[in-house]
Amino acid sequence: MKMRLFATRLMLGAMFLLGCAALSAQEVLWKNSFDTREEREKFTRNGSCHDLTGGVDGSGCLVFQRTLPEGNAVTYELDAKAFRGKRVTLSGMLKAKDLQVPENRHWGPKLALYYRTAAGRENWIESAKEYGSYDWKKLSCTATIPADAEKLQVVTGPQRTAGTLWVDELEIVEAAPSAAAQSGRYENHIVTGWLDRESAEYRAGEPMHFYFRLLDGGLPVKGRVRVVLAADDGRKQTWDAAISEKEPLHITTFLNQPGFVMARVVLLDGEDRPVKRANANGALRDIQYGLAGGVEPEALRQGEPEPEDFDAFWRERKRRLADIPLRVLEKKPFRTTEKSEIFDVKLSCVGKRPVSGYLAIPKGAKPGTLPIRMHYDGYSVRSAQVVDSGRGIDFFVNPHGIENGREESYYAELAKGELSGYGFDNEKNRTGDDSYFNVMILRDLRALEYAKMLPEWNGRDIEVHGGSQGAFQALAVAALNSDVTSCEINIPWFCDLGGVLRGRVRGWRPDYQPGLGYYDTVNFARRVRCPVAVTAGLSDWVCPPSGVMVLYNNLPGPKRLTLKQGLDHAVYLGYDHAKAARREFRHPAAP
Repeated sequence: MKMRLFATRLMLGAMFLLGCAALSAQEVLWKNSFDTREEREKFTRNGSCHDLTGGVDGSGCLVFQRTLPEGNAVTYELDAKAFRGKRVTLSGMLKAKDLQVPENRHWGPKLALYYRTAAGRENWIESAKEYGSYDWKKLSCTATIPADAEKLQVVTGPQRTAGTLWVDELEIVEAAPSAAAQSGRYENHIVTGWLDRESAEYRAGEPMHFYFRLLDGGLPVKGRVRVVLAADDGRKQTWDAAISEKEPLHITTFLNQPGFVMARVVLLDGEDRPVKRANANGALRDIQYGLAGGVEPEALRQGEPEPEDFDAFWRERKRRLADIPLRVLEKKPFRTTEKSEIFDVKLSCVGKRPVSGYLAIPKGAKPGTLPIRMHYDGYSVRSAQVVDSGRGIDFFVNPHGIENGREESYYAELAKGELSGYGFDNEKNRTGDDSYFNVMILRDLRALEYAKMLPEWNGRDIEVHGGSQGAFQALAVAALNSDVTSCEINIPWFCDLGGVLRGRVRGWRPDYQPGLGYYDTVNFARRVRCPVAVTAGLSDWVCPPSGVMVLYNNLPGPKRLTLKQGLDHAVYLGYDHAKAARREFRHPAAP
């Protein structure tokens, strides 16, 4: 009986060990040990790079000896079809002597995979870079090869780096999901970053140094990230990299002309997919962080000139608006708060829909005592919001003139149907009259016209406020109504639409069409005479800083611009307004 039990346990133990071996085994998909001339010549036919005995355990290897920081790495072409859809790890043994840190950290000792997809997307996935002198050490990088990959290469050797580098035992295996990917626990992860200077300003051609760290619960950890870099000279690069817990990821770049360089780092999971988690509002966001540096921002000028008939165009549209008598179609009580009486208002206007919005008037306000505070919304299809400051007449205008306070399904249906992608129709944007934004701005003007008729207005003070698309509307109203006395906007949209024709970072906006010149925020800016205060993000990939800077440069009157480092259009996880580095531009008489 004991013998049978022992035999059973022995068999189970053997099965367990075999199972563990099967789980830990990784299929070798490709290998090159450089032991033969044929293997070495797959990467380079340059005999000076062939070392017959200098490899691991006295075997053959590649050796690169560079006295100057010049020359490129070598490559080997793989069969991309054989790797499509696979998650793979490239590893290799590297040794170095006096390997120097290059001028640009994109260069250096390479152990990387490069792929290009059928759509033309390129990516370089690299191992960590080691400098100085060291004995053989194993380095690796992991990537998921896209299902439509058309080109796939192994890249190794020094790129524009002085010193000596030996390479041996290259191998590609099918990778298992990482422990982090299996657990899916990223609730305390953030990416953070900084520049080598708080001002974020550089001279043309001067190196810009960007640094990024991955934190878990406030402590540095290692991980894999995707780097996206874009510059106002037309450059755009994407690559994957490893972040060490010991040192930050260091990116060096430059710009030879007025403008900005933007860099964004996104945390990847074990499948090389961006990691998302919920922000404070419950919306899923990539765990990422961004930075930007600028060159001579006050020298930036708009990419395309404004239409010659800009003023005549808007005089005619305002005349058409005046032809429609202002009538209050509806003013019904919506809510009473401690401060104000709130009304749901509809007004006659040009176009198929009226002006609609929520109007808040402080309780007990006497005639002629209150400022007007106009509010405009961002790009969305939803109800107007209630603004109840108690400090003035607050009028929040719906950009579409649709019903307010309705059920969510009402707005969802409009967003999927009639208002899907509004303002992005290239054909309608060819002329100023057909653009969706034409009637939007006329509704904004009609709303202010009505507010000026209210007896509580003091006859003097008119403020306009908005963020993103709301900033675009607020500045348009300030340009087209000379009674506006102050304008305060955030992350302004629709700035320098023609900048893309000069290679500037595109942001999120319609394709440039001639008719959009009548709506470009930078053209409205030229006509604003009241004080303007602008807050924007240096890392705003929806409204890039170059366009915001052109807006500021075009403002002729008192003005102030605050650019915040690390501020995106949707705030990054871990971003702190109070601690963010900032660069302020100010006209002496600014508010």
